Amino acid sequence: MKIIKKEKENSEEFWNLNDFLKRLIIALLFGGLLVISSFNDFFLFLYLQIFLFIAGYELLKIYRLKFYNFSWIFYFYPFLNILLLTVFYLQKNIGLALFCYFVVLTIITLLRRPISIENLVFGLFFFIYLGILPAHIFLLKNFVFKKNFSHWLFLFPFFFTWFNDTIAYIFGSLFGKHKIAKDISPNKSWEGLLFSVVFSIFFTFFYLKKFYSFPFKNLLLLGVSLSLLAFLGDLLESLIKREVKIKDSSNLLLAHGGFLDRIDSLLFTIPGFYYFLINQ
Repeated sequence: MKIIKKEKENSEEFWNLNDFLKRLIIALLFGGLLVISSFNDFFLFLYLQIFLFIAGYELLKIYRLKFYNFSWIFYFYPFLNILLLTVFYLQKNIGLALFCYFVVLTIITLLRRPISIENLVFGLFFFIYLGILPAHIFLLKNFVFKKNFSHWLFLFPFFFTWFNDTIAYIFGSLFGKHKIAKDISPNKSWEGLLFSVVFSIFFTFFYLKKFYSFPFKNLLLLGVSLSLLAFLGDLLESLIKREVKIKDSSNLLLAHGGFLDRIDSLLFTIPGFYYFLINQ
């Protein structure tokens, strides 16, 4: 199966009902699996391992298109995601997990000859993007568990991100006239961003206020902040793909693109929600 598909010169119409239904079905499938697995640490651990491994492989394919001096040694990178989550899952120590991850990453990078600035930068980016950021999923889950909060609090950033992305997609496709960064992501508009922020504020309020006594101003700040973080996460991945002129990280999820396309916003909203929560 061809993992990377080239972006068409003449992009198709953004709004497509059939495309939206495919997106919805896939979102419900993976969302349902997440909800089910989240009630058991081992199954959540396994679910994330598979997702991050494939996302890591997709990121490598993108990097290979950009830099032709690609080495087989970089195929070990996705296994670092497995190492990170395994150490953290067994020891419940994020510091130890990140240390082991960074040591192995450094060894792999140094084994590549000749050592180039591009490879070092990519290694560091991989460490942060698919190492440190996803680790916040377990940090969030452990915090919620220790504080005896409802399990649904852990799931909030996932539901929020999917809701935010859906609103931006629908309203951006229907009313989007003013593009934010046409050269990076042609379909993103100020109208879509505005609607996603407004609706996400209401979503945050009704989801969290019903169960938790967060001050209104904090919920308002959270809704706006997470919506903007979701947008930035999506925009960053779009920038990465634009560098090699591809539309999706892969075609494994059909209309949804690749696994990396599904977590780009989550990589920013989950850490954002975690740091909001621990400061309440």
